[in-house]
Amino acid sequence: MGLFGKTYEIKNLDGKVIFKSDEVKSFKECVELAVKNGKSLNNADFKGADLKGVNFEGACLKYADFEKANLKEANFTKAKLTKANLKKTNLENTCFVEASLKRTLFYNAKMPSADFTDAEFSSQELACCYARKSKEDQKVAKKASDNKKIANAQAMIKAAMTKQK
Repeated sequence: MGLFGKTYEIKNLDGKVIFKSDEVKSFKECVELAVKNGKSLNNADFKGADLKGVNFEGACLKYADFEKANLKEANFTKAKLTKANLKKTNLENTCFVEASLKRTLFYNAKMPSADFTDAEFSSQELACCYARKSKEDQKVAKKASDNKKIANAQAMIKAAMTKQK
């Protein structure tokens, strides 16, 4: 046993442990320690996890599964999220500045005030995302399959969030 009497593990989609620590107080701290240590979190299974405010800056998260996770206020600056699953996630105030989001799935993600400045998209599906700044959800993007549609969807999201301020 470590300092806090418990070992936290991050597993991949096959159930194999890809990082563990007994020197942290929570799963969130375990994730941040893995990122800080430069550990690849490709194929990581974060389904349903509460990762509010976690700093994923620069992390390798290709094919990671975040479905139904709480990523409110998380930082994905310069993270590599190619083909990651962000379906049904809470992305409120989440930062994706300069992130690689190629083929990342955002189906039914709630992303009011998410920052996609200089993020890289290509061949991505941005379907049924919601900007939620008031009591009513607004559909702000339809299925996008090419860069032109993605740019239009991003503009719609930004415009919807600006109108609601």
